[in-house]
Amino acid sequence: MHDLTAQVTSSLLPFPGVTVDALGEDEITLDSVLHGKFTVGRSGLAWLACGPHLEVVHAVTGERLSAYCFSGGGEHPPSVLAARDFSWLKRSGLLVGLEEAEGSVLCLYDLGLSRVVKAVVIPGRITAIEPLVSYGGASTSTQHLHQSLRWFFGIAAVVTDVGHVLLVDLCLDDLSCSQSELEASDLQVVTKSPAEIPRLREVSTRQGRHLCLQLNGPSGVGATALQYIPRTNQLAVGFSDGYLQLWNMKTLKKEYHSQLEGGGVAVYAFTFQEPENDPRNCCYLWAVQSSQDLEGDTVSLRLLQLAFSERKCLSSGKILYEGLEYCEERYSQELSGTAFPLRAQTTNTRLLSCQTIEKFRPHPDRDDSMNEVASPDTSVSIFSWQVKAYGQGTPTTYIGVFDINRWYHAQMPDSLRLGESLQNCPYLAVWSLDPVVQMVSPHALLDVVIHDRSLSRGLPFTCPPPEQYFNPTTYNFDATCLLNSGIVHLTCSGYQKETLSFLKKAAPCSSDIISTSYSRCLMSGLLSSRLADTQASSLSQEEQLDAILSTAVETSSLGLITGCIKQWTAEEQPGSALNLRYILDWAWNKVVQTKEELDGICAPLFDSSSNFTDPQTLQLLQHSQRLLGNLSTIFHCLLSEAQELTQKGLVGLINKNMVSSLISKYAQVVLWFCRTGLLPEGSDDDALQISRPFYTHSVISNYYTIRREELTRGKWCADCLMIDGLVGQCGERLTNLWKRDEGGTGHYPPPTLHALLDIYLLDNIDEATKHSIVIYLLLDVMYSFPNKEGASVESFPTAFAIPIGLVKLVQGLWLLDHHDHQSSFELLLHPAASQCQFEWQHERVLQALMCQGQHTVALRYFHVTKPPISSTSQAKLCLSVLLHNRCLIEAWSLLRQHSNRLNMGELLGFLYESCQELGLIKELLKLPLGLTEQECLEKFLQGTGGLQNRELLMVHYLQQANYIPALQLNHSLKMNLVNERDPKLKERTNTRNAILDQYGKVLPRVQRKLAMERAKPYQHPYAIHREVSRPQPLSTITKRSTSEKVMSRAGFINNVLTKIEEVWLGKGATPQSSPAKKLVDLVVHPSCLSPQPLLSPPRPPSSWVSPKSISKAPELSLLQTPQVVKRARALAASGPVFSAFTPQSILRSSLRPTPVATPSASPGRSITPPLRSKESRITFIEESPEPEKGIRWTNGVRSKDADEEREQPHVKFLPPEGGIPSPHLRCSESESSSIHEETRPSDATQARLTLSFDTSQTSVQSTDTTLEFYDAPLSGDQEIEEGHTATEKDEEVVTLNIKALTEKEDPEEKTSQTTEEIPVLTSENREKEEDEVKEEDKTFEDVMEFGLEQEAKNEGEVQSEKEDEQDVESSSKQEDAATLDQEETPSHSQGNPFAEFALCVSL
Repeated sequence: MHDLTAQVTSSLLPFPGVTVDALGEDEITLDSVLHGKFTVGRSGLAWLACGPHLEVVHAVTGERLSAYCFSGGGEHPPSVLAARDFSWLKRSGLLVGLEEAEGSVLCLYDLGLSRVVKAVVIPGRITAIEPLVSYGGASTSTQHLHQSLRWFFGIAAVVTDVGHVLLVDLCLDDLSCSQSELEASDLQVVTKSPAEIPRLREVSTRQGRHLCLQLNGPSGVGATALQYIPRTNQLAVGFSDGYLQLWNMKTLKKEYHSQLEGGGVAVYAFTFQEPENDPRNCCYLWAVQSSQDLEGDTVSLRLLQLAFSERKCLSSGKILYEGLEYCEERYSQELSGTAFPLRAQTTNTRLLSCQTIEKFRPHPDRDDSMNEVASPDTSVSIFSWQVKAYGQGTPTTYIGVFDINRWYHAQMPDSLRLGESLQNCPYLAVWSLDPVVQMVSPHALLDVVIHDRSLSRGLPFTCPPPEQYFNPTTYNFDATCLLNSGIVHLTCSGYQKETLSFLKKAAPCSSDIISTSYSRCLMSGLLSSRLADTQASSLSQEEQLDAILSTAVETSSLGLITGCIKQWTAEEQPGSALNLRYILDWAWNKVVQTKEELDGICAPLFDSSSNFTDPQTLQLLQHSQRLLGNLSTIFHCLLSEAQELTQKGLVGLINKNMVSSLISKYAQVVLWFCRTGLLPEGSDDDALQISRPFYTHSVISNYYTIRREELTRGKWCADCLMIDGLVGQCGERLTNLWKRDEGGTGHYPPPTLHALLDIYLLDNIDEATKHSIVIYLLLDVMYSFPNKEGASVESFPTAFAIPIGLVKLVQGLWLLDHHDHQSSFELLLHPAASQCQFEWQHERVLQALMCQGQHTVALRYFHVTKPPISSTSQAKLCLSVLLHNRCLIEAWSLLRQHSNRLNMGELLGFLYESCQELGLIKELLKLPLGLTEQECLEKFLQGTGGLQNRELLMVHYLQQANYIPALQLNHSLKMNLVNERDPKLKERTNTRNAILDQYGKVLPRVQRKLAMERAKPYQHPYAIHREVSRPQPLSTITKRSTSEKVMSRAGFINNVLTKIEEVWLGKGATPQSSPAKKLVDLVVHPSCLSPQPLLSPPRPPSSWVSPKSISKAPELSLLQTPQVVKRARALAASGPVFSAFTPQSILRSSLRPTPVATPSASPGRSITPPLRSKESRITFIEESPEPEKGIRWTNGVRSKDADEEREQPHVKFLPPEGGIPSPHLRCSESESSSIHEETRPSDATQARLTLSFDTSQTSVQSTDTTLEFYDAPLSGDQEIEEGHTATEKDEEVVTLNIKALTEKEDPEEKTSQTTEEIPVLTSENREKEEDEVKEEDKTFEDVMEFGLEQEAKNEGEVQSEKEDEQDVESSSKQEDAATLDQEETPSHSQGNPFAEFALCVSL
């Protein structure tokens, strides 16, 4: 396994020149050594000190933020010994330890003011500073401290080189007078009881002194490390002789004092770490032993286990351990050359930094009432150190990450096991910083900090994740290095991320690249679980390439594949075409496999089997969507880079690219629906119990049904719902899709979310239209449940980058359908929505507004949008809008602008009619009309409206000075109203005659007389010739003569096939499709178990294949999803079928036992109960001439669409209980004849032909193969044929009982069953069978004559018992021949009486 190496992400960011000059080291005085550290926490600062100079810079840019030069009272300036970041009262600063000639001073440095505000003299030389709290007083925030410390305000722990451990009161409550380092206050050590502390503090404050508590007096052994642990409320102190002390801040007692196993090496640093869910209440403390900068020094890491009696969570949410029980060393690690294969012996090792990063993961499923304290699910300690070997110019720098949870998993070893090194340790990963050191050389490295927010683990692409993904080598993080001259940023990547980067940048696939890539993927755990332990040597090059391609697609590292495609298309080598073909075929096979897996994942989401989605299903959906998206990118690259393709190859590539992109978008939408809680789909009864928005088809469907009924009552176009226009533009494929599922009508709303989401698989619909339909439905969902939170549903446009204009447009259309006209008008006319308009939008919006009576709003919409007018209907609509707003002149101008010779008359007629309805006819007569317009007006007024319109026409004539037509019209009116007795009408007539008489005086007498004569109604003789059809005699049925030629068997079959062909042609099939071809298509096919878990067998071809929808390209067959039946409804529908089973016949129990069929082993959670063998009762009822619609089947349960046809004939098939499986079923594993169909019988008053017989059917599943067999969805007649075939092969005799029923018979007595047991045929019986076959012509003739008589009768005639027995005997004798004939006769006679009669004959 290769070594992990950090990558530099920035150049050296130098400090400002003034900072570099101030930090220049004094070459004469050795004490002036530059040192610096990053501040703890998220302040993002770093401090550097050299001698008296202190510089504070930004940790990201290196910018100078604050600077100060300390001064002292002696001859030599003071020097900075240590510094620690500290915040108080919304101010930030540093606690700085200064060394002066007479002692040390603890200074509080304010970064905002860049000066010292507090200073306290400390005995001895300060070696470390640690702030405890920045507040004080007797408050709840100080309850964890000792009573004496609660009187202090701001506490800092200080240790010195002589062994002092002091807790200093910073007196942050008194900032009235600021101090400098020259005016440092004295320190007063307190040993009194807590009761004396307040008085002493008040006195010392007046005298300018600071109180302190001394935990450890001067012992001569210097304290070198200091760390306050908030979770244990302990102060850890390390000494130069290797001893460690733990002080409890609640009791101020020393709880632990011992020397580490490292001996007398000084303790240099501490860091605390907590594991995940340790039941023993254990936590850990790292103690680092190092003498730093001494020749031959080594760095040792010591892990101490602290066991406590109690672990609790405070009210503030913090975790607190109490009651230390023991402390012991559990792990040690030497950071020397022995752990690394260095070329030379190590001469010096020094620690740079240590820190702990913890991350807590929220648990939403955890109950808040549980007294369970959260623990970090990620807890790593990070160490950085330098190793310098003998003769090496620059030291080697490392970063180590220790994962304590993986250390637990490795059984908590006390050190590296034999044969282990830091390169392959399962709980400690090491990165090399050599690129950083080489870039910044010869600058010295001071500190390294890892950004806790950047720490992340590589996400596994398989479930369950491989072991490599749990090791710390999978961590990725960013870090920053502090140097004496600037700052450098770097990043460290795990094995997985480095391998993916290698794949993205890899050269085109050669033998070396393939082998290297496979090995790296294997070591990184990126291969599938099938190849997790398979070395490259045991696989061929093609198998390795297939594994690499799969890894590249799984991890979205497509640079390898796209790079190969681009180079192979650019070069002209012989093998390039074969390589490209391999990539194409491999990618397409991957698409097919992923689509099958996606169908299996989605099936439980649509069958109402659950109300929530488990995280594993979401991961699988996300995985499938990522795969499909990456594969779509590959096809897009192939299409864009393709050169010199044949026409067929180009079409195939285009289809593959389109199909992969459509399926990828489908998976993306399904994943979004799952994340927002709309999927899985449940029943309407669960809507009130679920807090999230829920799709209820019944509620939404009822609303739109009422809306459509309201629209049909008016005079306007009923089809003016916006959503209907949106759905209508998608064509018949969407309509057929929404008719597929139960309850679907082809109109909005879709019956299920399954039908809604399947529109993303339609290739002839624009994606914007698909999004619009989904947005419309989401608006209905939120409108249906206004009290439920729908913020997640509103994220759909953002998730799919839908333009804001399209969203506003759909919202406007939805509001218009819901009668919010004003808001709809504002959204439809929004500037952003104007860029996303539909072609049908304006016409339908105007129709909707006019239909809802919003004439003014329609006029405003018309004026603003100015819709284009391209048809007569659109012109009529615009005229209606203008006329209803009394804009007659604008309507007249619009008519003249958009009329032509073809539609002039129609538009004028519509205009005149509308004006008459709206009372605008008088204003219309004032307009200047042309000749054509006048002619149309005259025709309209003469042909409609009666007397009023003729008077208006008369006025029009007079206005135009056409006196002769006016006189003629008045004369005709006078003649028609001679016998009128209404006084008002007579008065009106007299007035009109008087006016016309005055106008008539204008004309010459001759002309006036001539006009009157023309108006008289002269009688012209005429003759009417009518043709009467010749009468026909009453129809009769002549008795067949005995000399008539007997129909042969071939002729009979030919006639039956002819009738069947007529039935198929009547159903809309193409003429060239033969009935034999249709019958062959319905053969039972086995379905394979492994690739695709199906919930249901394939739908019958008639339910989804039509001559218009047959896809010519084979790739388009993937754009279909298996039909899903609701789980609850399927169980309910299967109940009556099995409850109607009849007991097994006793007469057949002696033949042979019947095995019970095993239940289906479908991985798609089949809901059909195991089928038991039962006797079936099949009843043939005379059908009406209307052909019956196709019946869909799912999981053996008939769809309820068939129940809608109340008046259709019905056939009921019940599975046999104790029947005998035929030899054909036992021997062949490719068919299954278990079919269930249940329909309602027709009216009891019609004549019926009843046929009853016994047979056996069973559902057989193979136990020797991995194939699962489903029952093919056959029509009723084909099921009859299957039943007869099985009967013949079981060598059973079927007894017929045919009789006509009367209206008075009880329904229970209409089905007569007569069964008798016939022994199995022997060789002698076969000879009798041959004799019976010879008599088949005569038998057919008799049965045919009987069938015709039964068909001709309107009322049934009851036959005698003797005739019944004769019929039974006649039918029994010809059973074998009839069965053989039935096997050869294809039967599709739904709704055809002749074909039905043929079935009876064949039986």
